[in-house]
Amino acid sequence: MDTVYADVCGSAPVSAQVSDMLQALFSARQCANPNANHALGVQLLERVECARGSIAGLLNVDTDSLIFNSGSSEGCAQVFHDFFERFKHERPVVLYSAIEHACTLQNIRRYSQDGLCAAAIEHHINGLLDTTHLQQLLDAHAGRPTLVCVMAVHNETGVIQPIQEIARQVKAQGGLLFSDMTQAIGKIPVNLHESGVDFAIASGHKFGALPGAGFLYARNRYGLSPLIAGGGQEGGLRGGTQNYPGILSIETALSEKHLKFGAASAEAQQAREAFERELQSMVGESVVIGQQASRVPCVSFIALPGINTRKLQWALNAQGIYITGGSACSDKKLSLSGTVMRLGYPERMAASTVRISIAEEHCRAAYAKILQGIVRALDLPAAGLSPRQAALA
Repeated sequence: MDTVYADVCGSAPVSAQVSDMLQALFSARQCANPNANHALGVQLLERVECARGSIAGLLNVDTDSLIFNSGSSEGCAQVFHDFFERFKHERPVVLYSAIEHACTLQNIRRYSQDGLCAAAIEHHINGLLDTTHLQQLLDAHAGRPTLVCVMAVHNETGVIQPIQEIARQVKAQGGLLFSDMTQAIGKIPVNLHESGVDFAIASGHKFGALPGAGFLYARNRYGLSPLIAGGGQEGGLRGGTQNYPGILSIETALSEKHLKFGAASAEAQQAREAFERELQSMVGESVVIGQQASRVPCVSFIALPGINTRKLQWALNAQGIYITGGSACSDKKLSLSGTVMRLGYPERMAASTVRISIAEEHCRAAYAKILQGIVRALDLPAAGLSPRQAALA
């Protein structure tokens, strides 16, 4: 292995099956507007609808509940647009996880300027939502239209939230639940129907499909307000010509991922745990954020107090090892990790984080190379690696 790509949470490489599918699509010159009424347009629209059905089957939802778009950011914006437009004269309130993705937080800020009431839900230090605090907030705002926002899998820590339990809690109070599932779909099995969520979003490039393609799940799409008006595409809920190569790539990549769930994930979890133990033995004060909670495979969010993690990142880059300081959306911002701070860790932890997220295939060899790279970058004793890890590196 020449390089190690350890930013799969930022964007996963396009899968081999997606690459083959696209090559076949374009070599056959199957390029047309899926909304055209000539034979090729009709054929492409049929393929798009078949893909919708396939994806809906994998996620156990009705076909008409999936609305194709450009990805999670657009889906998130449509959820907030719909909620505020529908309830703006009824004192709507949004209750949100304090460590939500920046996209959700920015939409809250935007609509708060127009009168939306919002309150943050606290978390335990292990990254799990404080459901007792959620209940207190639900009780405090009883009788008002309420949207609760909770990421199913956190984009930095990889912590998996008990979404079904949270959904039951929200529904008991008559609220709506919006779950950002960008880091869940394609990484762990997801049953959207059983989850109980009202809205969910996904981006294809997080699990091996093309960038710029994703979807919004709406349990009840009737009455949903479009964010982008256009020519009636997606049942009038998302204007613009469908990105059919992107949509077909989502179907292909997600089908491929579903075949791999199971034993490989358990092995990847064990490899990650061994990697984290080894790293913590090498770098004394390191802390794995969310280590005590259930997480998706092959994601580690680590605080290395006293270490300049920006320089560490550059040193690893020079060795062909590509990690990030945290969320790819904020990786270029020289600031404290908001996630680490809101979970209750001190500033010195929040100032020195790295996120390592790799593909499950060949993960043991990748982890060994990352450990060896850190040894070199920090000039640590090579004895910190086991003979097996040193050999794999």
